[in-house]
Amino acid sequence: LSPGHCVHHTHMFHMKPRAIISSVLTDVRRQTLTEARDESSLLSIDVSSNDLDDGAAVSLMEELMSLLKSRDDVAHDSEGGTIAPLPLSIKLALVMNNLSPSGASRLFEVMKNVTAIPTEDGNAGDGEAAIEMENESDSVMVLDNSSKINEITDEDTTNKTTSADQTSAYGSQIAKVPEFLIEEVDLSFNDIGGHGIHPPNVQLLNSARKLFEGGGAAFIPRTLSLENCGLGPAFCRQIGRGILNAFERKHIGARSLRYRPSVLRMGGNDAIGDAGAVALAAALRLAMDNDGDDTCVLEELDISSCGVGDVGAEALALALSSNPGCLKRLNLSNNKITNAGSKALGRALVDASHSSGAIFEEVILDNNVRIGDDGAAALADAMSVGAVKSISMRSCAVQAPGVAEFGKALVSLACRKSSDGPNNFHIDLSGNHFGTRKVKKKKGAALIRDKASSNIKFIGKTLKGAARRFGSETMGITAESDDDEEVMGGLVDEEEEEIFGDKLQSCGGLAFAGEILRSEEHSSSQMINRPHSLKISIGMRQCYLDDGAIDALSAVVVGAKSCDISVDVSMNSVEENVVDVLKSTKKDSKLLMSMAGRHMDFLDRIADARQRQLDAAEAVGGTFFDDDEANEDVYDEVFDYDEFD
Repeated sequence: LSPGHCVHHTHMFHMKPRAIISSVLTDVRRQTLTEARDESSLLSIDVSSNDLDDGAAVSLMEELMSLLKSRDDVAHDSEGGTIAPLPLSIKLALVMNNLSPSGASRLFEVMKNVTAIPTEDGNAGDGEAAIEMENESDSVMVLDNSSKINEITDEDTTNKTTSADQTSAYGSQIAKVPEFLIEEVDLSFNDIGGHGIHPPNVQLLNSARKLFEGGGAAFIPRTLSLENCGLGPAFCRQIGRGILNAFERKHIGARSLRYRPSVLRMGGNDAIGDAGAVALAAALRLAMDNDGDDTCVLEELDISSCGVGDVGAEALALALSSNPGCLKRLNLSNNKITNAGSKALGRALVDASHSSGAIFEEVILDNNVRIGDDGAAALADAMSVGAVKSISMRSCAVQAPGVAEFGKALVSLACRKSSDGPNNFHIDLSGNHFGTRKVKKKKGAALIRDKASSNIKFIGKTLKGAARRFGSETMGITAESDDDEEVMGGLVDEEEEEIFGDKLQSCGGLAFAGEILRSEEHSSSQMINRPHSLKISIGMRQCYLDDGAIDALSAVVVGAKSCDISVDVSMNSVEENVVDVLKSTKKDSKLLMSMAGRHMDFLDRIADARQRQLDAAEAVGGTFFDDDEANEDVYDEVFDYDEFD
C-alpha cells in the first residue's frame, strides 16, 4: 500500500448498495491485510455519489471498523508470513449520497462507540465497556469558564467514569491502541441539518454533541466535513456544548482530547449566520485547560459561505484574544464581513501575539466584497508583528493604500529585533482591482450570446493572439487555477479597449513595491542579518497590473536584501516567462534583472526631473511644489512610463 492510495467507488448507480459495500471492503482488505508496506500510509476511501441510504452508509461504517480492528490483531505479508500492522490513516468520503438526519446521527454514534482504550484486563474494549461515557442524560452542565466540574454522585462514579486504575492502565497499555486512525469523514452535500428538505432532528444534535465531547474512539475523525448540509445555529450550539463538556470533564486526562474532531469544515451552510458563529466563538473562548495555558481547541474552523457578518467576526475575534491559541486556521470567505469585522480580527491577532506569543497559521477572508483598505491595514498590522503567517483577501475591495500597508508589514517583519518566530509568510490579494491596466467591459449583447458560439470565438481569438505574441501557429489553453475560469468563460476579456470603471489614482503594485524599495534604500542598517532569511510569497493574480507595476515588483524581488520574495502575477496579461521568473526566488535571472533595472532607471529619471524643477524654482525665487509635495520621494509618485521613454 503506497502513501495516498485510494479505494475509489463513486457514481456506481448501476450497482446495489450491498454490492458497492462488498467491493469496497474487498479492496480495503487486500490493501491493508495482504499487501506488505514499508511505511505508514493514508488510505482514502471514496464512495461519493452512490445514492447510498442510511442503512447502507451505517453498514459500510460498521463493517469497515470491524475489518480495520481485525487488522490490528494480525496482518500478513505477500509471502504469507505474519507482520506487525503499520500505522494507517483513513479518509472516508460519503459526499452527495442519500443520508437523512437520523442516518447521520447513527453514523456519529457508530464513530463514538468504538473505542481503542484498554479495559482493566488490558484489552481494548468496545463501546462504553472501555470508557463508561455518559448516556443521554447530562450530569455536567457548563455555565461559564470559571465554573468547576460538578460533583458526580457515587452511582454516576461507579457507572459513568473511569477509575484511577483504569487511567493508569491506559498509560501502561498504550501500545495496544489500534494502529489506525480516522483522519477525515466527509458527509458534505447530504441534507442532514434541518434547514433543507428534512426537518430538524434532536437525535442528530445530541449525537453531534457527543462526538465533540471526545473520548477514546479511534473512529472519531480528526477532520469532519459537513459542507452544504443545511446546518444552522442549533447544530453549532451543540458542537460548542460538546467542546466545553470535553474540557470540563477531562475524564481520561489530556489524551482524551486527541480523540475528537479538531478540524471542522461547515462551508456553504447559509443558515448558520452570525448566531452560529457566535455559538462556536463562545466555545472557543471558554474552553481552557485547568492550568490556564493556551489551548488549541480547534486546529481549523471553516464557516465560509455561511452568511456570517461583522457580529460573528467580532465574536470570533474576542475568542482569539481572550483564549490565545484556541484556533490555528480560520476560513470566513464568501461572507458578509466589512471593514469592522476585519479590523476586529486584526486587533485580536495582535493582542493574542502580545499576550502569549500565539502565532495564527492562516486567516481567509476571500470575496468579502465590503472589506477595503482599513480592513486590510488591520490585518497587515497583525502580520507586521509576526502574529499571523498567511492572509488571503482575494476579490475584496482592497486598493493601493491597503496594498501599501502590506508592504510596510513586510518591512517591519524584516526589521524585527528577534529572529524567533516564523520565517515563511504568505499574502494573497488576487482579484482586487488595484492596478491601472485598461481592460474591456463585457457588452450586454455578449452576455446573451449563444454559449457554445461565444466560447469557440473566444478560444479562437485567444489562440491567435497567443500565436502572434509567441511566434507559434498553435497553442493549447487550459484553466490552471480558479481565477482562470473567469477568463476561460469570457467573463473577463484581456483586450485593452475600454477602461474598467474610472482610472485608479494610484497603482497598488507600485505602492507595495515603493514601501519595500524605500526601506531597502534608507533603512538597511535596521535590517537583521538572519541565518535563514524570510521567505514571502505574494499573490497578485488578476489585479490589472501594468508593465510599470511588473517592473517595480521585479525590483522588489531583486533588491530585497532581508528576504526572499516571490510574486504570482498571472492573469495580468503578462507573458508566461515573466510570470515564471517572478514566482521564482532566484534573483539572478537575466529577464528579472532587466525588468528591475528598467524600473530603477525610471526612478532615477523621475528623481532627476524633480531635482531640475526644484533647482529652477529656486533660481526664480519660488517653488512649483507646496511643502508636502517637496518632501515626497519618487516612490510615492505614479507616472506613465511612456512620458519618459
